[in-house]
Amino acid sequence: MRMRTDRRPHLHPHRVQWLSLLVLLAGCGSGEAPEDSIGHNVLLVSLDTTRVDFLGCYGHADGLTPRLDALAREGVRFDRAIATAGLTPMSHASMLTGRNPYSHNLRVFSGELGHSLPATVPSLPEILSDRGWRTAAFVSAYPLSEVFGLNRGYATFSTGIDEQLDLSKPQASREVLQDARRNESQRRADHTVDGALTWLEEHGESGPWHLWVHLFDVHDPQLIPPAEFAAQQGVDYKAAQPFKGPNTKDQLYGLELRWVDHQVGRLLDWLESSKQYENTVVIVVSDHGQGLSDGMQRHQWSQHRLIYDWSIHVPLIFRIPGELPRPAIPELVRTTDILPTVLEVLDLAPPEDVQGRSLMRLVRGELDEPRIAYADALNLEDTYSPGKKLPEKQRDNLYVAMDQRWKLIHHAKAPENSELYDLDADPGEIDNVLAEHPEEAARLLAWLEGEDAFRMVPSGSSGPSPDGSALGGLGYTGDGGEDDDEEDKNAEKNGEVE
Repeated sequence: MRMRTDRRPHLHPHRVQWLSLLVLLAGCGSGEAPEDSIGHNVLLVSLDTTRVDFLGCYGHADGLTPRLDALAREGVRFDRAIATAGLTPMSHASMLTGRNPYSHNLRVFSGELGHSLPATVPSLPEILSDRGWRTAAFVSAYPLSEVFGLNRGYATFSTGIDEQLDLSKPQASREVLQDARRNESQRRADHTVDGALTWLEEHGESGPWHLWVHLFDVHDPQLIPPAEFAAQQGVDYKAAQPFKGPNTKDQLYGLELRWVDHQVGRLLDWLESSKQYENTVVIVVSDHGQGLSDGMQRHQWSQHRLIYDWSIHVPLIFRIPGELPRPAIPELVRTTDILPTVLEVLDLAPPEDVQGRSLMRLVRGELDEPRIAYADALNLEDTYSPGKKLPEKQRDNLYVAMDQRWKLIHHAKAPENSELYDLDADPGEIDNVLAEHPEEAARLLAWLEGEDAFRMVPSGSSGPSPDGSALGGLGYTGDGGEDDDEEDKNAEKNGEVE
C-alpha cells in the first residue's frame, strides 16, 4: 500500500497540473520556484560505466559500495534493469525522456543521424521546471555537454569543462593515472559533487527541486582518486608501477567505484543534515557497464558500446518517500521506466509517446504486464565508431529485443550473424541458440519491426557538431574508439602518479 509523508489530499494528475499552472502564473517574473508547489524533490544520480555486478547490493563481496548498499536496503533494488545503449549520451537521453533511441532520435556521437536531443522531445527537467521545480545538473564529462542537448530544462547546467580551453585544437596524447580534479574533457567525482552541494546549500532547502548528478570516474583511468583516499584502501600511488599490464582498468575499477560511492554518500549526508531526505525521491542508475577482462574473454571486447549484458544490464535503485516497497524486484525493467515512475510519484501525468511504463505497480507488489527491453548500437552510422577494432561480426548495426528469459541481438546488415541467448540457462551469453529456437528469435524480431525500431531519421540539426578533439581526449577516435593499448603503455611507462 502506498503511504504518503505529507498530509495533502490525493489529487488527480490533471488537477495537480491545473493547480501548478495557477501557482506558476501567480509567481511569474519572480525567478523563484513557488513555495507551495506540490511534490517531492528529485535527486537523480547517474554512475557512468558502472557494472551491476560490482555493487555489494547486487552480490559483490568486496564491500566497494557501502553507501549505495545502504540506500538499496532502505529503498527498492531492481535486479534486471536494462539500458537502451552502451554509450553515454544516448542512454541518458532515454532516462530523461522515457523513450527508446529510435523515438528520441539521439542516435550517434556524430554522423547523419541525430547527435542532439530534439527540442520537440520533452524531458524530465523540462516537465518539472514547467511545474515549478528548481532544476540543476552537474555532469562530469564532455559526452553530456550542451552539444548533445541534454541541458534543456536545467536552469543550472555545469559540465566542469574549462571554458578557456580551446577544444577545437588537437589535444596532447591522453595521460592516464593523474591524481587531479579535472582535465580538458572530464572532472573527478569530488569536483562534481562540490558543485552540486554548493547549489543545494543555496537552493535545496526551499523546494521542490530536481538535481541530476553524473559521476564519470570508473569510465577510464585518466583521473584517479586522491592519493590519501587510495592509501586508505591500501593503494600506494608512489610505489613502482602500482597499476600495470593489460588490465589497468580492471585494477582501478574497484578503487574508483569506492571513490564514487563515497561521493554519493556526501549527497545523501546533505539530505539527512538538511532534513530533506524524507521529502526526496532518490534514483541511482548507470548508463551502461564495461566489458573489462571478462568481456574480452567472452566477447573479445573490454569496453562498452556493444550490447551484451555486461554493457546494458545496469544497477537501478529507487528510494521513494513514504513507500513500503518490495526490497528487490526480479522482473525485467528498463531505464525508460524512470521518467514515468518519477511522474507517478509526483502525481503528474507523463507526456504522450513515452515508451517507458511506471514501476509503481511492481513496487507495490501488484501484477504488471511483462516488459520487453530495447537497446541498440549503430556501429555503421557513428563517425566515432571503433570500426575495425570491433570484433568482426559486431561491425554492424545491432538491435536488442529481450524479455525476462530470451535476448535477441539482431544484426541488420548481416542477419546471419544474429544472436539469441537463453538467459536463464546462459547468463554469460556464450551459446547462441538461434538455430535451436528460431520461433523465439522470430517473436522478438517481430516486436522490433512492430515498434518500427529500424527507422533512421536524419537529424536536420543546425546546432554545433560534437568536438572530435574532446571526444578523442576521452578515448573516442574516428578510426578506433577507445585505445586501451595506449592507456596500458602509458600506465606502465609512468610508474608513479603525478
